[in-house]
This record gives sequence, structure tokens and C-alpha cells, in this order.
Amino acid sequence: MENNEQFNDPTMNAPESEAVFATPTGSEKAFAILAYFGILWLIGLLKDPEKDVPYVKNHVNNGIILCIAGVAAGILNVIPIIGNIASIVLYVAITVFAIIGIVKACTNTTYTIPLIGDKLVLIK
Repeated sequence: MENNEQFNDPTMNAPESEAVFATPTGSEKAFAILAYFGILWLIGLLKDPEKDVPYVKNHVNNGIILCIAGVAAGILNVIPIIGNIASIVLYVAITVFAIIGIVKACTNTTYTIPLIGDKLVLIK
């Protein structure tokens, strides 16, 4: 890659937490969006050519983290009063992060969930 081409590449100039990719195919974008809807992250994880695309991997990783957080919120909900409050807060956070992730997937950028997204990388 020539020096002047390197600066025109959007993936080189964007911060790692929000890299902009060359226009993903329709199926890659669809799998990135589906990753935020519960267990549907499995589709992006298992579909053959798309599972190796870093853009899809990033959003599938976020989907897995949010799914695990949803299970944790369900378990917390069993504990009376304090667990119920904690689970409501966690469900609201999951919903907010999922909406942000869907918007980022629609705009062809990666998204790292604050606080835990960079520490918990399940798909490399």
C-alpha cells in the first residue's frame, strides 16, 4: 500500500473503538444488526464467509456480551427487592447498548460496549 493510500483508508484513521469499514455487503450488515437481538448472534457466528469479517465479529462479540448480561439480569431478578432493582437497571443498560450497537452497525462502524467490551473479547 502506498503512503498516500494509507491516509485515505478510513480504517486507518478511525480510533480502534469506532473503526469505519469499507462498505460491508448487505448480508454482513444484516448479521451485524441481528447480533443485537438475543440469541440471533449465533447466525453471524456460524454463517461461513461472514464469520471471518472483523466488522461482523465485533458486533457478534457485543451481542454475546449483551446476551450474557441478559441472563445475569434474569438471575438477579430472583433476588427480592435489591435484585429486582439491579435487574431493571441492567435491562435498561442492555437496551441502550443494543440500540447504540444497531445504529453503529447501520453506519458501518464498530462499537465497543463501555467498561467491559474491550476487556471481554470472546471472538478474535
